[in-house]
Amino acid sequence: MQIGLRQFSADTVQWFKSACKQGTHARAELTRNLCRREAWLDYRGQPSLAAARKVLPRLAAELDVALPPPRAYTRTVRRRPAADYPDKTLSCTLAELGEVQLVAVETADRHCFAAMIESHHPAGWRPAPGGLLRYWIVSSRHGRLGGLSFGAAGWQLRPRDAAIGWRCDARRAHIDKVLINRRFLILPSVRVGKLASQVLRLACERVAGDWALRYGVRPLLVYSFTGPGYTGLSYRAAGWRCCAERSSGRRSGVRRAVWLKPLAAGWRAGLCAEPAPVLGCYGPLYCEGAWAEREYGRSSYPDGRVRRRLAAMGKAWLERPGEPLPVIFPGQAAQKAAYRLLSNARVRMAHILEPHYEATVERCRREPLILALQDTTTLNYGGLSSTTGLDALGGGGKGTRGLLAHCGVAVNGVGRPLGLYTLDADFRRAEGKDSGRWVAGLRRGQALSAACPESRVVNICDREGDFWELLEAARQSGAELLVRASRSARRRVLLSEGKSECLWSYMGRQPVLGHRRIRLAASGGVRRRKARKVRLALRAAYVDLKPPVKVGGPPLRMLAVSAREVRRPTAAVRRPKTVLSWLLLTTGGSADAAGAEEVVRFYELRWRIERFFHALKTGTRIEDRKLDRADDLGKCLAFDAITAFRVWDLALLAREKPADPAGKYVPADEIKVLQALAWKHGFCKSRDPPEMTMERYVVLTAGQAGFHPSKRQPLPGTQKLWEGLQILSAAVFGYQAMRVWEAQGTV
Repeated sequence: MQIGLRQFSADTVQWFKSACKQGTHARAELTRNLCRREAWLDYRGQPSLAAARKVLPRLAAELDVALPPPRAYTRTVRRRPAADYPDKTLSCTLAELGEVQLVAVETADRHCFAAMIESHHPAGWRPAPGGLLRYWIVSSRHGRLGGLSFGAAGWQLRPRDAAIGWRCDARRAHIDKVLINRRFLILPSVRVGKLASQVLRLACERVAGDWALRYGVRPLLVYSFTGPGYTGLSYRAAGWRCCAERSSGRRSGVRRAVWLKPLAAGWRAGLCAEPAPVLGCYGPLYCEGAWAEREYGRSSYPDGRVRRRLAAMGKAWLERPGEPLPVIFPGQAAQKAAYRLLSNARVRMAHILEPHYEATVERCRREPLILALQDTTTLNYGGLSSTTGLDALGGGGKGTRGLLAHCGVAVNGVGRPLGLYTLDADFRRAEGKDSGRWVAGLRRGQALSAACPESRVVNICDREGDFWELLEAARQSGAELLVRASRSARRRVLLSEGKSECLWSYMGRQPVLGHRRIRLAASGGVRRRKARKVRLALRAAYVDLKPPVKVGGPPLRMLAVSAREVRRPTAAVRRPKTVLSWLLLTTGGSADAAGAEEVVRFYELRWRIERFFHALKTGTRIEDRKLDRADDLGKCLAFDAITAFRVWDLALLAREKPADPAGKYVPADEIKVLQALAWKHGFCKSRDPPEMTMERYVVLTAGQAGFHPSKRQPLPGTQKLWEGLQILSAAVFGYQAMRVWEAQGTV
């Protein structure tokens, strides 16, 4: 469960829920145990009791439990420091001061330092959260002349953030490397020219090292403010830069200038570097809600309002699958909020997909074998002439524009969908072939393998992914890769005599190790074919692939598996024009009959990602979306892809697990409304039908769109299931709205 940016494990949530119901724990004890179970520590390595204490009411509200009553205690009133620090009258040159040093304030002198700031600084003394460094300004001849302090930076400051140029993910990762000069004071009666700029230079030279020594993080940037009536000349003389002439204070309303000073070379690159996403970093999710809450229930986006809006939009997308945006969000306020989020440049596809990726990892951890299927598909938006950011698509004809989506789908060993593990929309089409997206997909497959250490992960690509860079990346990283060889790549095998031979010719001379029968599904389009049963002859051998001339380097050793259709010489049967022939390259497996059959079986399941693309295009009608920018279409693609996965999963469950109870996968309200609709349309004669199985659920849902099962077609296709889900979702929404209306006493 997520509260703010803090993730709580399922075990901790269950413990907290039971502890609150027992009522035997005080709030202080709950706070300490919560910090201990979650290893929640502050910058000093101590339990973060203050932050945890604030989370308790929100956690209890999410779980609908009551906290124990607070114990009576006497609140300690923090007294302001005494404003009795004496001033010092001094007027001389900087050289007459002798050596000017910054001396760290000892613990025993902290009240004296606070009294000085309270006495003479215009803003007074105010305790600050987080780390803090304090220095005395000391002259070797005249003693203390003032002081300055540095603390942890604030979370947001528009002028500072604009000058740095970082995004929200980079800010969340590197905000601890930014400091603020909270107070800077030279006693009012001390008149020494150039003293302020000299002190600022000395402070910037040592504050980074002192902060790293105390808190373990080396800062890269420091910023400060100058209020009305101050020109900031001393900051400018010390090498600081004014990034905004005026900044309005949110609390005080005072407009101040913001000054920045880098503390290390390459500071902007260090602060703007976004951390690589880590799959499975949140742990199991505690969620008692429906499927939508599981797929959108956690996010690392720092703004809580955006997190809540993402979850609400994801839920609405699933409630009205495949509908246009005005239908998904019929209310004026919800519609305006949805369009505003889609056009928000700070929100990206990755933020929408992040919670679904985590749900995918949870499902994958229960599987011993995971097949990571990756492929690309083209989305055509040729009719959107005013949409910016869309490039011309190759082979689509004149004026055809769109984007290229690279997708990765995880399935288990029998082809059951587990979820998306990567999705990227490329708006800047590269000329020719581009291996970068395939290597990035392989890295995401490695991240999935790292998140599921007890599972075997096999990355599978079609001929489009036959790049030498991808094969080389798999060898260097140790990832298990299975790719279908492409004729256009012209792979050659190095022989023992130093010569090379065509890979296809070499594999054709290998002995047949066995046979495998498969059923080839029908397909349409230019290469249309009818469904038929195919008998494949299997060959396997380890080969040393010769690198391309432009690449060079050592050969690449892989296992090659050939699966070619064997035909009987029967003249009475009309044979298809093409012969099914697969030549597969893999970094794992064995060169025997069992190993060859396993490789072919894995590749047969690659077709599942094509069915996902079919569900995405025909069901969600993603190509019918109309927005002003290509980035906004990419965010719609993220919502539509998660919705398409849900419907695709339901369709496969009806085929592979028809007897499973539907209540295991869909909400109870959907089953209740579907039974009522089926009885209304005469699909079932009894008001008490048998238990709703997945097969019956899918058939009755598609029946709302006019589907009737037959011996030839017992289960509906994806399109009919989409249409039925739209009707069912509208009925469920009306049923739930009426129930809430009646519960509030309106009727």
